[in-house]
Amino acid sequence: MKRWAFEVSAIAVALAMLGFFASRALDMHDMAMPSGQPFFGDYMAFWSAGRAALDGHAHEIHDRAMLWQVQQSVAPAVKFYAPWNSPPTFLMIVSVLALMPYPVSAIFFLISTLALFGFAIRRFLPDARALIFPFTSPTVLYQTATVQAGMLIAGVYALAIRWLDKRPHAAGALIGFLAIKPHIALLWPLFLAFSGRWRVFFSAAIAVIAFATAAGLIFGFDTYFNWFESLDYSQRLISEQRITTPAYASLYANLLGLHAPQALAISLHAISATAAIIVACIVFRSGDVVLGGAALCAATLLVSPYLFFYDFTTLLVGAALLGAPRSPLDYAAAIFAWGTSLSVALGQIIVLPICPLAAWLVLAATFTRAGSAAPLPAQALPQ
Repeated sequence: MKRWAFEVSAIAVALAMLGFFASRALDMHDMAMPSGQPFFGDYMAFWSAGRAALDGHAHEIHDRAMLWQVQQSVAPAVKFYAPWNSPPTFLMIVSVLALMPYPVSAIFFLISTLALFGFAIRRFLPDARALIFPFTSPTVLYQTATVQAGMLIAGVYALAIRWLDKRPHAAGALIGFLAIKPHIALLWPLFLAFSGRWRVFFSAAIAVIAFATAAGLIFGFDTYFNWFESLDYSQRLISEQRITTPAYASLYANLLGLHAPQALAISLHAISATAAIIVACIVFRSGDVVLGGAALCAATLLVSPYLFFYDFTTLLVGAALLGAPRSPLDYAAAIFAWGTSLSVALGQIIVLPICPLAAWLVLAATFTRAGSAAPLPAQALPQ
């Protein structure tokens, strides 16, 4: 299949999705959709948490009644509560964003994170035309409707990988920034240690400590204890399938959606996660920044059971690092990485583990290339 055929198909899907989102936006009233969901979706949790913190309620940030009042004040027609379940480090970021009115803040965050993501991933693509690949991905497009942190995290991942060897201290600072979503950064220490990038490792450690300390000094260190206590609610969001839309993206959650027993679902997820870590560490040992970065992006998305479709924006970075497809496996990895969030639409009919399958395809393609007896030259990162 020719490149143009892939591009035309991707653009057609993107236009259809954007048209659908635009038609739904026309029915918005008082910052709420007809369904009762907040306009801009999950961003309501970000903004309301930041607004509450600015108003002196950081210690109550996980209190449903208090945060619901904030959300009702900006969107009185909203019927669904948007919980805040992130650490104080992320609260620092959203507090700044909450200085702006809700719709302005949401649009600013969407545009700025999209620009960051586009700038960062462009460095791994062969030409500007290849930006069609990430910008038409349903994973990115869905975030125009429910504004989330997926593009922010993916952009930080991409820049950190690019700067690993050229700007180790800057790369470490970026990795430290991932403390806003610590479950998405679990494998960075292994990657840096196994590849021998100790300057980045220690820079990242210092950055995390400084970031976490700053958040504690601003909001009070007891907010960390409050956050830890709130994790039980986060766990029940997954284990009890409390989210009505098929947004879940971990193998564990997908198996629960297929009515698998809890014990079986968590066991299979643990086996998959362990295998992914082992495969990734083998690739990490090569020291290759391109293959190691791709393995990092893919394996990270196979570890945590708390994952949603927008987290798989990072998988687009992993697929981009692999460059132009060279084999049927590469093509499958690229196509599935592009289409992971089609699981949201398909999930209305049947829940399928499309996201973990896509991550495994990218990881397998990376491992195959790393283990090739006569590998083609690895893609060099731009200077």
